[in-house]
Amino acid sequence: MIEERGRIVAVEAGAVWVETIQRGGCHGCAAKPGCGTGLLEDYWARASRIRVALDGRDPGSISLDDSAVIGIAENTLAGGALLVYLLPLLFLVLAALTGEWLAGETGAIVGAVLGLIAGAVLVRRHSFRHAADPAFAPQLLRIEPGSPR
Repeated sequence: MIEERGRIVAVEAGAVWVETIQRGGCHGCAAKPGCGTGLLEDYWARASRIRVALDGRDPGSISLDDSAVIGIAENTLAGGALLVYLLPLLFLVLAALTGEWLAGETGAIVGAVLGLIAGAVLVRRHSFRHAADPAFAPQLLRIEPGSPR
């Protein structure tokens, strides 16, 4: 399970809204204070909010600014990443090869663009089809009183 810590910003019946800060890969590096990349990361970091189901927990025992740890299964994340990155690339290459076979270099360029768009549309359709699937939703693992830091 891949975990992320965030701050509860709203409590609803059956769900909470958790705000997390998106960071780059070097947020845990010891050289961050003297690193230009670390400074840029602090400047460009942005918060995102996500709705997480309470799964039977009592919303009365949760207050704003509590720290929430949410998680998603590794295989779900890996499968989603493969789908999002690999499917459009695969369609781009196949359509470019088909276009080149049919119409030369111009066909390859047009085929590549159309293949990329087709792959992106398929990813988007898959996303809409599985939007309500609990396997693709983050799970609330635990709540800790107080602020996340």
